[in-house]
Formats: sequence, structure tokens, C-alpha cells
Amino acid sequence: MNIIECLKDARLLRSFIANSDDDINSWLCSWGPTLRALYGLPIQSERSQKFIRTYTGRDPAKLPANGFDTALFLTGRRSGKSRIASVIAAFEATVGFDKRKLSPGERGVVIICSPTRRQSKLIRDYADAIFEIPLFAKEVVSRGRDSIELKHNVSIEIMTGDFRSVRGATGICVVLDEVCFLGVEEDSRIKSDTELVRALKPTLASTHGRLIAISSPYAQRGWAHSTWQKNYANDSGSTLVLQAPSKVMNSTLSQSIIDSAMQDDPDAARAEYYAEWRSDVSQFLPRSVIESLVVKGKQESFPTTRGKHIAFCDIGGGRSDSSALAIAHKEGRKAILDLLRVWPAPCNPFHSILEMCRELRRWRIDSVCGDNYSAEFTASSFKQNNIWYQRSELSKSEIYLEFLPKALSGEVELLDSDLLISQLASLERRVRSGGRDVVDHPPRCHDDASNAACGALVRAVTGVTLGGFEVDDAPASEWSLT
Repeated sequence: MNIIECLKDARLLRSFIANSDDDINSWLCSWGPTLRALYGLPIQSERSQKFIRTYTGRDPAKLPANGFDTALFLTGRRSGKSRIASVIAAFEATVGFDKRKLSPGERGVVIICSPTRRQSKLIRDYADAIFEIPLFAKEVVSRGRDSIELKHNVSIEIMTGDFRSVRGATGICVVLDEVCFLGVEEDSRIKSDTELVRALKPTLASTHGRLIAISSPYAQRGWAHSTWQKNYANDSGSTLVLQAPSKVMNSTLSQSIIDSAMQDDPDAARAEYYAEWRSDVSQFLPRSVIESLVVKGKQESFPTTRGKHIAFCDIGGGRSDSSALAIAHKEGRKAILDLLRVWPAPCNPFHSILEMCRELRRWRIDSVCGDNYSAEFTASSFKQNNIWYQRSELSKSEIYLEFLPKALSGEVELLDSDLLISQLASLERRVRSGGRDVVDHPPRCHDDASNAACGALVRAVTGVTLGGFEVDDAPASEWSLT
């Protein structure tokens, strides 16, 4: 039985993907031709052939008879990406895989990998729903938090971008969900999609299993973008690449949702709903450069008399943003990060500022610089603890852009902090009209630690305060609570 037959069979996957004939027809008009091309099934209808020509750029007559070992599906939001990932995983783990490829006692694993815990939970929920279907439920031996063990020595493992646990495993199939965002999200445990693909491909060597990556497009970097460049609209390409808007893959999606998104942020909407690569986003600083600045194993310095210690803070809103404090000093031409403290969200700003003041007094620092967030409250809270608060005249983007040449020239020394490395590596540089570049974190991410660290380092290496006024010199209305 092939995957299209499984999708059409009411006893198998049809009930999972569709509630009506209209739903199943919508799915089969988009994902149907895609899966036929992937698995080397005949594509006979004129409509399906047109779909392949339009959204893969390939000639349907020249598709390989045995399908593809590697595929990249670039589709917009609400196009059913996570659902199709679960469908492929369930099919490969039960009907699609030839169990004779496993040696006696060998366990075959279908690996599903996603960038965040939230995304992993969504896929897990879909997988659980599939294996509640009676014919699939008969295959289940046990269920773990992140796995489903099946008969015939096969299991499905769901991971949050952490490939280390499957080194040495025998892969049946690898499904990478939202591959363009691997290494972008803060809680992603990997550096990039390139690293992940390189690590997981060897698990498929003995079974000749498929690697299928599914995502909305994002920045023009990494394995996904390179694969798209080499294989899209290339009849001789070894990887099947699909690029299709949300509305094409899900005809039930309301156009008004897309139109509203286009009005709010056209660049983001073109990526999210029209499956276009973002041309306005680039990586701010290569991870390799960041890691070269890290002193391995060094978590914190002791106060020193070799240079004046400078402090910079990032005060979070409490609900979703963390607060952070960094201390740095200058030795020769080099700025050295001495301390980085983070108060994870949700945090009480009063509490985090109190703890910052204690840390500053330990370092014998009587002033701290920060941004303009809740300036009156922040300044007053520090003042109550005998610490002067200075507002930075440089914006966050300007601080990052000042930090960049110092980092590239090796004039910076960083502490060994996974959070700091991750936040710096995920920063993005966006081109804006008028030639002013904006540096910020990606959507759904944070940069509190990196903002505090870069603020302190820039102050230290440039010898400027970044400050406008000191609290004592400002009128009371500038800093007191009302």
C-alpha cells in the first residue's frame, strides 16, 4: 500500500487529515502530487502535472521513477506542514518501511526533529492522534514522553533539535519540521540546520531512508537555502524542492488573514504566507566568530584593579522578557566581559533591580547604563539603592553595530555562556530604508543577555558612557515615581 492509498483509506489516514470530502480533495490537490513525486508514484492528471511544474519547477515526465531520498518542502503558514510531517512519519514507521532491512535485534527509528519544545509538542499531539486510529493503535507497544514504540522493533522519536541522542541509531526516516528556524529559536539546542543534516544523514545509510525537511522560508542562509538554490527548478537535482504559498496548499485559508498580514509587515508576510525567502534579513555575526571570542570554562571574573569596571543592564518587562546585567573592563585594546547575570522571565523588575544593585556594590560600581525602558521607574529604583542610572544615547542596534568591528577584530573577550552565545548567534541584521540597518533578535526570541553584554563591552572599549544624564543631575520628574 502506498502513501496516497493510505491517505484515501477511511480506516487509515483519511480521518486524520480531513473531516469532509472537500477537505480530502483540498489535501490531495496539493500534498497529493507532492507525495507522488516524493515516492515515485505516477502523476497522470493534467492538474497534478501542472502543480509539479509550477511549484517544483520540474518536468513531471523527468521525475525519477524511484522518487527522492531527500526532499525540502517550503510552504507558507497554515499549509499543514506539521500535520504532513506526522503523516509521513506514521506511514514510514508502519506501512512504508521494509522491516527486512533491519538486522535481528536492530531497532529502526523514525526521527522527527523541530526547533522548539512547543513545536515538538504539536507534532507529538498529531502523532498521538494518528496512533489512536484503531489500525495504527494495534501497532503500539508503549508510549513515552518523546517516543512511541511500535511492533517489529520500530519506534518514533520526537526531538527538539538535539541530535546527540540518536548518534548510532538506525534511521528509517528523518523528518525535520520548520528546518529554516533550527538554530534561530533560543531553546534550539543546535547551531544550524547544516549541522543537524550533517549529523543525521549517516543514520539513514544502511536503510536508504528518506530525509524530508518542511518549513516556511526565512533567512537566505544554511542548508535549506543552499538546497533550494541547487535543486529548485533543476530536473537533474537530487533533492525534490517544493515552494508553494499557503493558499495553494490550503485552499480553505481565508484571504483576509493574508491581506491583514501584508498590511502589518509585508516582508514577513511574503515569507510566512507566500513562501518567499526574506531578502531583508541576514546573519549579524557568524557563530564561529562568537565562539572564537569565548574563554572556555570561564563563567565569571574577579574584580580587578587593571581597569575601570563598567556596567550595563537590560530591564525586562517581567512577563516574557528576562532582565540582565553585564560588567566589563578594558585592558589595552581589548574589552573583557567580567560578569553576566540573567534573571529569567517571568521576573519581578523590583527584585531584579535590587539584585543588580547588590552585585554592583560587590564590584564597587556606583553607576549603571541601560536603555530607555520605563525610564522613570528604572532610574528611581536604582536611585533608592544608591546607584546612578544613565540612559544610553545609543539605541540597541547602534550598540550592536559598534560591537561588530570590535568582535571581528578580536578586541573582545566573552564569558563561556551558552545563553549569550546563542543570543548573539541568532541576532539578525535587517536593511531598512535610508540606509539604516536594524539589528535585533528573530521573532519569538530574546536578546536581553546579548544586549547587556554588548552594552557593557562597547562602553568599556570605546571609553564612552553611552549616557545622556546621571540621575542625580536630572530633575526629579525625570526619575522619581509618580
